[in-house]
Formats: sequence, structure tokens, C-alpha cells
Amino acid sequence: MSALEKFGVEIFTQHNIFERISADKPFRPDNPAFIFIKSGTIKLRQHFSDLELSANMFMVTDPQTIYEMVSVSGDFQSRMVSYKREFISALSLKFNRLITYRYFRQQMNKGVPFPENEMEVVWKSVNFLKFILDSETEMLYKKEMVEHLFSVFCYQMAGIISKEDTNSMNQMSRQEEIVFVFLTDLAEHHLTERTVEFYAERQSITTRHLSSVVKSITGKSASQIIALIVMNEAKVLLNSSNKPVSEISSILGFSDQYAFSHFFKKHLEISPRQYRHQFEN
Repeated sequence: MSALEKFGVEIFTQHNIFERISADKPFRPDNPAFIFIKSGTIKLRQHFSDLELSANMFMVTDPQTIYEMVSVSGDFQSRMVSYKREFISALSLKFNRLITYRYFRQQMNKGVPFPENEMEVVWKSVNFLKFILDSETEMLYKKEMVEHLFSVFCYQMAGIISKEDTNSMNQMSRQEEIVFVFLTDLAEHHLTERTVEFYAERQSITTRHLSSVVKSITGKSASQIIALIVMNEAKVLLNSSNKPVSEISSILGFSDQYAFSHFFKKHLEISPRQYRHQFEN
């Protein structure tokens, strides 16, 4: 049984992080996680852009986002703290929602830089938590120790996130706010709603205005981003499950398998079956 299953939290290093981050195909994390970079770089593709993380940066991955690893440097050194939502919910922490999705979605999953001295403190906390989790020595109160050490880590990150959240929200322009709301709505409704009109109406703005703002902020049109999100969902379902293409087309809200195949081939120039075949071996 893994530490994640037994205790609700698990620490990965650069040596085994790719057990959780697929290196050769798009993937959706099973659980939320913090990724810290001590040295080197890693580049991830998510939503509509590439995200490069370098020394003294962290990011939060969440199960609502699909990622793809683009590259990693030879001197890459990292820690990933993966945890179950129910584990953190059960802790008696004195703050609301450690993961402020408002902030991370508004930032479009950009990596967050923080001072080297803060990284050093967090790094030591994570390493000690890992030491306790990995220890084979009999510990009478190991579960309680893990809970308290993880709580310490959470308070450290809550302070950093709170500071960054306040700064970023003060700097967010009206256009950035529109894009943030669009992405938040899209994450919730993309399986059933694929028209720009739907998302524009939710903000009481015209489709022309929404498209113009999204294009200026992201470099892609609103319709392109909608298609990218759906395509990413399709890729993960095709490469990580044995579900029939007909069932996947239904899950993704297409009227039938033909409509899904036509959509997929239009955007990737190969059929869903051809795409899946790449991962069968």
C-alpha cells in the first residue's frame, strides 16, 4: 500500500516523480499536488500554453487540468507533495481552502516564484515529512505525526499563497478577470457547452468582446481554447482507458461516434483509433 493510500499524502522526488507525471502522453493527475523546483527546469503544457518552472518556483497541479510534459533538464531537482482532498479536509486547519482555485486559475497555472530562503524552509519541511513517511521504523503515533507535519507544511504554503493571492488580485485587469471567469466556466461546462455564446452570456458580454479579450490575453480565440480543452479530455480518455471510442464520444457529449471522430481528426489529423494505437505497446 502506498503512502498516499495509507496516510493520504505522499512525497515524490526527481527520481520517481514520473510515476505520477506521464513523460510521453497527456495526463490528468489523480490528486492535487504541489511541485517544487530546487534546481533545473521542467516544461509542462497545459490548457493552451507551455509553462516552464525553474529554480525556486512552485506550482499546484489539480485533477481538473490536463498536462503534458514537454522537457526536463539534466540538473532537475524537485519535490512533489501529492495528497488526497479528503485527507486535507479532515485536518482541523484554521484557514479556508488551502488551494485557492481563484488564484491559480486566474494565473492560468503559472509557476509562482518565491524567495530562496522560503524555499529552503519549505524544502526542509517536505523532506522531514518524507523521512517519516518512508521510515520503516515502528512508530506508535506515525499517523498523527504525518498529520501534524503536513499541517505545518500547509500553513507555510497558505501564508505564501495568501500573499501572492492578494498581490495578484490587486493587479488583475478587467480583461484578465474576463479570461479567468471564462476558463473557470469552461472547466465546469465543457462537456455539455461548446459555443462561445454560452460563455459570453454567463458574463453578460457579447461573443465578439469575449473572443477579442481571450485572444488578446492568451493568443488563441475562445473557440480554439474550447476545442483544445475537449481534445485534451479525449486524448487522456483514449490513452489511459480501454473504453470503446463510442463510449468516449458519449462521455464527451458528442451526438455519436462519427461526430467525435470527425472533430478529433479535424484537430489532430488522425482518427481516435490511430491516436490510441500509439500507446497500445
